[in-house]
Amino acid sequence: MQIKHKLILWFSALVASILLIFSVYVYSTYASFRQRSIEDRLERKARVTEQLLTLKGVAGSVITSMPEQVEFVYSPADSLIYKSQDTNDFMSGPSFRNRVRRERLVRFQYTSSGHTYPKDGVALTYAGLSPSPDGHEYVAIVTAYDQDGYQRQRELRDLFIVGNVMAIGLVIFLGYFFSRQALKPLTRLIDQINTPTASKLPFRLQTENPNDEVGVLAQAFNELLTRQERLVENQRSFIAQASHELRTPLTTIKGWLETSLIYDADPDALKRGISQAVTELDKLTALANGLLQLARIDGLDAHLDRKALELVEVVLDAADTLGQQRPGQALSVQVSDGIIEQATPVTVLGNAYLLKTSLLNLLDNAAKYSSGQPVTLCLEMDTDERARIRIEDQGIGLTPGEEERVLQPLVRGSNVEPIAGFGIGLTLAHRIITLHQGRLHLLPRPGGGTITEVILPLHAV
Repeated sequence: MQIKHKLILWFSALVASILLIFSVYVYSTYASFRQRSIEDRLERKARVTEQLLTLKGVAGSVITSMPEQVEFVYSPADSLIYKSQDTNDFMSGPSFRNRVRRERLVRFQYTSSGHTYPKDGVALTYAGLSPSPDGHEYVAIVTAYDQDGYQRQRELRDLFIVGNVMAIGLVIFLGYFFSRQALKPLTRLIDQINTPTASKLPFRLQTENPNDEVGVLAQAFNELLTRQERLVENQRSFIAQASHELRTPLTTIKGWLETSLIYDADPDALKRGISQAVTELDKLTALANGLLQLARIDGLDAHLDRKALELVEVVLDAADTLGQQRPGQALSVQVSDGIIEQATPVTVLGNAYLLKTSLLNLLDNAAKYSSGQPVTLCLEMDTDERARIRIEDQGIGLTPGEEERVLQPLVRGSNVEPIAGFGIGLTLAHRIITLHQGRLHLLPRPGGGTITEVILPLHAV
């Protein structure tokens, strides 16, 4: 079911419910008013009957002014002493008259053949001119049929039925019109999406009002398209660069082996050729391992085993591993007073192996591009809820404007071609840090080199 049809049904059901409740309330109020009105009139007629019969005895007749009005008067001895008509459809029994004498005023209804609605009646007692010695009183009973009241009640009911049906039909018609008008911006967006375009420019949705809900939706959709295009472009670039990076060592390996087979006759030359092939094979293995790590990281978020980790231990472990891998590298490790003075150990929620891998990649990059210059590793508080890891090197630095570009896979800085590498370590570190809800920033260092900042949210113990 389309949204506009749901809107019509919901709006029509709401209006119909309101009209029904209002109609029932008015109809029941009128029915109650009619009932009280006829009972009050009958009571007045009974009082008039009492007064006339008290003045005239039982002689004369009572003036009738209501449809099918009939009066009865019973003596204290419970004998019928007056009735206005010989024929009637109400016969009161002794038990009813005893009830009237007991309650003094009784309002009642009874069914009568030939009438759609019940008749109404009022019975009351009065003492008369000569009260009975035993305390019994006269009983006056008046019945009538409220023909005009029932007729108006029926007309009111019919009016409500016809009026509600017409009102609901009008609401459905207007609801359909207004729902189409309200959803016209969405319809326009759908038409834009379904209409093929021959333009080579990126497709974007156009809206009349960018500030309304449809405009916000279109803007979000356009941003999604931008991200998708960026991902597709990155994927194409990644595939192209990965193919190139994989093809180069394979071609080199093939060339060394073919050369060795054809030209190397002595064992020493053959060993040199095979050694060069093994070196290129090691590069190829390192590249493949890096690509596999990137692929695993991309789908790891939902299955990441997170634990509370002491950040100082993770940082020191990464520094110690770098010292083992690069024995001659000068590394200065600093822990700020803000970290030391914390009441409880500074902890983060994450995976120790992955965090260590990311920090080790950043440290290895700093050492590799510093040409043996000292590297500084500093752990400090960023805010009360975040910690900052700062790695400073004195190397060649980054070309301005490449800070975000080098975070993409297999992308390296434009000034690092003489230095071996694949452009995977920095990407892997960035994705691991992002996986831990952290941020990675690359900043130029005054005097040369690069400052790498890692900001991680702290875990409350």
